Amino acid sequence: MNFTARLTQTSLLGLMLFASNPAATFALGQSNTSTAPTASRTQSPIETIQIANVSTPQKQVRDFCVRKRQTLANYFETSNFRIYLCYNHAHQLYYYGVKKSNGSTIALRARTEEGTGYVAKNGAYDYIVTGASLSIYNKGKRILEQRVIRSL
Repeated sequence: MNFTARLTQTSLLGLMLFASNPAATFALGQSNTSTAPTASRTQSPIETIQIANVSTPQKQVRDFCVRKRQTLANYFETSNFRIYLCYNHAHQLYYYGVKKSNGSTIALRARTEEGTGYVAKNGAYDYIVTGASLSIYNKGKRILEQRVIRSL
């Protein structure tokens, strides 16, 4: 019996739901993460579909700025921080540094510097983020540098 003939109405419903929302995931029948063929298993006509309303990482990042009524400019992640760069309605750039361990956030006006990256100042502290690293300086002395592990 070919694959098409084995589809049940429930399976077709799951495929339609998946096609209408690619971010959604579904599992038919038993949870099985193996990619090996399961020719011996027959599908029941009454299989359950579990739709996980999981947003993509990109959507979660964009939503951070949207909740602030801003537009995402860029995003960087290090081992300890998430850095969101967002534009407000007046096209002013803001730097949001979120500590992964406790969620504490610093919000600063930022700017782009040719050849440097994004720069935000907080008194004697300078926060510089590029596609390669996050560096924090106090009075010109580097006190932290972390490699960027993810960006958009």
